Amino acid sequence: MRITIFGTGGIGGYLAGTLGSLLNTGNGLDSLSLVARGEHLAAIKQQGLRFIDAEGAEHRIQPTLATDTPGELPKADLILLCVKGYDLQDAAKAIKDKIASGGAVLPLLNGADIRERVKSQLPNTVVYPGAIYISSTITEPGTVQHMGGKGLVVFGKDPDYPQNEAPHTRQLLEDAGVPFEWHEDAYPKIWTKYLFIAPFALATAVHDKTIGEVLADAKAKADVRGMMEEVAAVARAQGISLPEDAVDKSLQQAENFPFDTRTSFQRDIAGRKPRDERDLFGGTMLRLGDKLKVSVPVMEKYFNALP
Repeated sequence: MRITIFGTGGIGGYLAGTLGSLLNTGNGLDSLSLVARGEHLAAIKQQGLRFIDAEGAEHRIQPTLATDTPGELPKADLILLCVKGYDLQDAAKAIKDKIASGGAVLPLLNGADIRERVKSQLPNTVVYPGAIYISSTITEPGTVQHMGGKGLVVFGKDPDYPQNEAPHTRQLLEDAGVPFEWHEDAYPKIWTKYLFIAPFALATAVHDKTIGEVLADAKAKADVRGMMEEVAAVARAQGISLPEDAVDKSLQQAENFPFDTRTSFQRDIAGRKPRDERDLFGGTMLRLGDKLKVSVPVMEKYFNALP
């Protein structure tokens, strides 16, 4: 199997570090191409990708190719899209001619409508809806460390290609020791994650408070609950079967985070990054709410309050 990982940051680096262990071992991974940028790419080219797993063990992965030029990529049987939301459309366009016959794309971003965004560029390609549960980051150029979370990959059937059950991808993940769940319908899992991550991204960014500080602020916590309820209403208006206690469980989950946990979106906003994922966390909900005639006033308030 030939794999390309488009975006070798925290998520892509984790997948490269785990799947890359199978490269040239006769266990089904024939080539591994990585797309990265800048000093990170230069370090990977020079010394391979240094991956530090959750137990602190170090692994060195030598990819078949590392590049920042999509035109150099060979055709792949599976392309893992691990870019930021604002790079997704361009990345999807760039891989249009890089998918082998019968190949597929698995995007692993934090949004709720990621598959649909990719499908707008690749309408005739198998695109598995998916998500990943992990904290992983670039600690220095050429090095990615798995900080926390199981690294669980959740994905499922492309509704346009229900006969495709990803047997080779699932086997490869199993062989590499990557925890995963395959679902006939992955959307409840994707929206359950989004229900947690989008409200906390917006609340921590607008208030510039950690997750613990948001929970300790009665008004901010009530707003998070309000946003979660709005996300749940939009999901259910689309026919997505969320658990009835999804909001309560998400708030309980947040209580288990270290008090000083900052979201990556909060860091981007505080750092005045020139680009951020506000459209992924807020814009999506405003558009879907308008389309489905579901009111999302708290999400709109927070989206409009972003600097």
